[in-house]
Amino acid sequence: MAKVRLGDVAREYKSTVKDATGLPVIGLEHLIPGEIELTHWSEDSDNTFTKGFKKGQMLFGRRRAYLKKAAVAPFDGICSGDITVIEAIPERIMPDLLPFVIQNDSLFDYAVEKSAGSLSPRVKWEHLKNYEFELPEIGQQKELVDLLWAMTRTKKAYQNLVRQTDELVKSQFIGHIPSRKEVA
Repeated sequence: MAKVRLGDVAREYKSTVKDATGLPVIGLEHLIPGEIELTHWSEDSDNTFTKGFKKGQMLFGRRRAYLKKAAVAPFDGICSGDITVIEAIPERIMPDLLPFVIQNDSLFDYAVEKSAGSLSPRVKWEHLKNYEFELPEIGQQKELVDLLWAMTRTKKAYQNLVRQTDELVKSQFIGHIPSRKEVA
């Protein structure tokens, strides 16, 4: 493994979208703390966002980094200026591994340390790109990617099972609660 900087394996993606008609919109409120996959977005065209992103890129919530908001973009769209769009340099890191490099406590701790501002601290790419971490050779990254995404799918399936179990328990109780007419 070699020690690398984030800026050695990824770059900030900067794109301005002139006509955002029909594009999904991502604000900070759509990034769920600790979740690597994006599950919510808006189709609302009544906004002032012009920052573009592409499917597979990372959306990093640079405002209040302590909230740990970062997710993979599942489609092309536009996002808030408080989101830094980061893309992998494929020759240096597998794009499917980058989400796990970014969505980790160590990077978020680094981002918080480098943030500036008192009421609404923000971290700049100029600081994030200097974050150092251990990275295996490209050949070993494939095994790591397979394992990490399998763990993510397992976690998601478990969360879905818990949610469905909760709904089942609620439905069983609702069926046994007498109505107002039955009580009177």
